[in-house]
Amino acid sequence: MRSAGRQHRGEAGGGGYGFPPLLATNGRIHMGDCEMQTGAIFARGSCRALKWMALFGVVFALVAGQAAAQVTFSGKDGVKGDEGGRVTVTMTAKIRVAITQGTAQTVTVAAPEANITGVEVDNDKLLSPADGTDGANDYTLPAETTLVIPGNPSTVTPFDTTVTHAFEIQLQSDTDAEDEVFNVVFPDLGTTIGGLTGITQEESSSAITAVTAANRTRKITINDTDDQEFMWKVDTAKPTEGTDIMVSLTAKPTPVDLSYVTALRVDTTGYSVKPSSWTFDAAAGDPADGTGPMTMITVTPPKTDKNRDMDRIMVEATVAGTASSRVPALPIDVADIHALPVAEKISVKAYTDDGEGKASKTETMSVMEGGDPVHVTVTVDRGTNGYPSGEDLKVSVMADASQALDYRVDSTMVTVAKGTGEKSATFKLWALKNDDVGEEDLMLTLTAKGATADNGSGEVMKMFSIAIEDDTTAKVWAKDGAMDAVYGAKNAAAGDDEKINPGENFELMTDDLFGHLPTVTVDYSASSDNSAVAVSAAGDKIMVMPQDMEGTAKITITANAEDKASSFKTSQTRSDRARIMFEVDVTLAALTYTIMGPENHNLVEGMDHANGTKTSAMVTVMASRPLAGDETAKVMLMRDGSSSASMDDFTVMPEMVTLGAGDEMAEFTVTAVADDMPDGGAGMPEMLTLFAVVNDMQMTDQSVMFYLWDQAVPALPIIAQLLLAAFLAIGGYRRYLRR
Repeated sequence: MRSAGRQHRGEAGGGGYGFPPLLATNGRIHMGDCEMQTGAIFARGSCRALKWMALFGVVFALVAGQAAAQVTFSGKDGVKGDEGGRVTVTMTAKIRVAITQGTAQTVTVAAPEANITGVEVDNDKLLSPADGTDGANDYTLPAETTLVIPGNPSTVTPFDTTVTHAFEIQLQSDTDAEDEVFNVVFPDLGTTIGGLTGITQEESSSAITAVTAANRTRKITINDTDDQEFMWKVDTAKPTEGTDIMVSLTAKPTPVDLSYVTALRVDTTGYSVKPSSWTFDAAAGDPADGTGPMTMITVTPPKTDKNRDMDRIMVEATVAGTASSRVPALPIDVADIHALPVAEKISVKAYTDDGEGKASKTETMSVMEGGDPVHVTVTVDRGTNGYPSGEDLKVSVMADASQALDYRVDSTMVTVAKGTGEKSATFKLWALKNDDVGEEDLMLTLTAKGATADNGSGEVMKMFSIAIEDDTTAKVWAKDGAMDAVYGAKNAAAGDDEKINPGENFELMTDDLFGHLPTVTVDYSASSDNSAVAVSAAGDKIMVMPQDMEGTAKITITANAEDKASSFKTSQTRSDRARIMFEVDVTLAALTYTIMGPENHNLVEGMDHANGTKTSAMVTVMASRPLAGDETAKVMLMRDGSSSASMDDFTVMPEMVTLGAGDEMAEFTVTAVADDMPDGGAGMPEMLTLFAVVNDMQMTDQSVMFYLWDQAVPALPIIAQLLLAAFLAIGGYRRYLRR
């Protein structure tokens, strides 16, 4: 609800309702269209909000037939303003005061008049005519005022001046959410000023002519800042399938002049809605709470949709004839009358046997292997709604296939009778005698389904766990610290990088892993499920050997016990056996390569000589580990550009060696070529540096150096031998620096 704006009286001299006095200023002012202006923000009393005043300028021309003399109103849509605010219309006229008119003149400016008949309504904006025959509820027009025209102080020159006047219209607030529109006819300024003595159009002797009513009339639109709202309400508590659902849709506030034709529908097949449309207007009447007209809508679900699922339906209200929503769709959850109870409403408890085949009142969490059964009670709480309505529940009992030999029940299907509240069914459960050792958990899956297929499919599951106690005495067992021993050995083998690489073997002692009765002897075996790791068992040792490939292997170490005396043997083989299982991840370390040459780096052209000099030598490129899997490496030797020996001075055979899985070494023969030419001169050798290239990657930090001597070297004089020794020393020092 909004309060109407209060009236505000202007100060003395304003001459009317809340408006400033007429103004007259000297100077030439251009005559043209009116302009929009922004007045002061105001708030009065309980006005619902502060609103800016919309200003509209209207210029009245003074002489017909000339552009400056025409009276025009700008803006085809008229003047617009918010409820509770003001709109201002300003008139401007440029006049000439004759020299004969030396004193000021006063003239009365009539009040504007409103006309709400014949107003062109802007239907796409849903505008309606203003309330009341005189618009008193929606606006207040200014009263008549006076206009003072100054005299001309000159006796020789006509006096040009501009006369302006602002008409302010107060827009009121109302309780609806509708825009209003009305016409305002402004006074004829041409007649008002033109009737004064000595007043003509500026720069002309033409008289100021009258302005027609059509040119002085403009439509004023009151913009209602409230929104027309529509509100849903579901009046049916806990909607269910097969029962009508009552929904109300209310308009707020009450429409006054507008009508809102609304189409109603529901989006889910099998559901209907009545009525299918409704018109919200004042004629619909107000509900008792005064929030606006309301329609009651009946949504009819199907009697049954033959499933057991809750339906989420959407009730929609749209502008009739369009897809535009009048209000966001209303979601309603509709419960299925054949819905199954949720798992939280199903409980399972086990009770001990009373010795006579009946359940006692003692709840238990375990059952003894090979002993009396327990009585398992399944209870379903349907509540007061009785779902599923009028039918039994069938509950199946099943365990995982891996536990099929661990238990037995007297019935794999029990029936929970129909009805409201809690209903129960019971079955017997035995733990079967087997060769497992130690306590284990039996996990049962209870699956509830409706007994009547026509009501739809669906099921709800409840898990139930009970411990199986075992009094079998183990002959051999895994020690509590067994895994600590395993991980300790693994970590020691992994080293600083904390990864198991090929060749990082580790050993486990069986005494660290297993314990056994003194009446048995134990044999040990080991297996691996992945060839990435090999294992072997010998006596009291287990050897774990990572291979030259990546992978994860699950290692199983089994201890098998055998009674020392045959009279103590048992048929329970699992009490004679214990296992330890763990995983080993094998990671291949990055391949690196090392080049190695002979100790003697001197090669002599020609052939080998009796004094030990060689014409060829072996160079080896060694991988850091054997290649694994599909790894390959193409290895070559390349001459370093710093070598003084040319490509014609030596050969390398073979040119390339290809390494595959399991390989880790490539060998090359480097030979000094005899060319019958003195290379170094004066008994000096040439230097040859070779580096390795692996898969087209240059290993420049891995190289080997040779000294190539002419054929005359075998008959080395003393001085040459000394030089050779010096070069050998220099070569060794350079190799040291290249590390």
